[in-house]
Amino acid sequence: MHASTKVRKYCCVKCGTPFEIHPPDDFHRKASRIEKECEQSVKAEYKCEKCGHNNTIYWCRIRRHPEWYA
Repeated sequence: MHASTKVRKYCCVKCGTPFEIHPPDDFHRKASRIEKECEQSVKAEYKCEKCGHNNTIYWCRIRRHPEWYA
């Protein structure tokens, strides 16, 4: 993981306990609970340490270069 990778905080949908998540790579940096918000995504499951509920987060792919970059 690179130093530029930012940690995100989400809460368990069942009990509300906060947990930290990390992007899987440099291309998938936007996190969402809704798969349809992403054109391309990586599905990740995070198990709550308090209640054991599996929280699904989708990591959306962010383009590496602007459209005009050749």
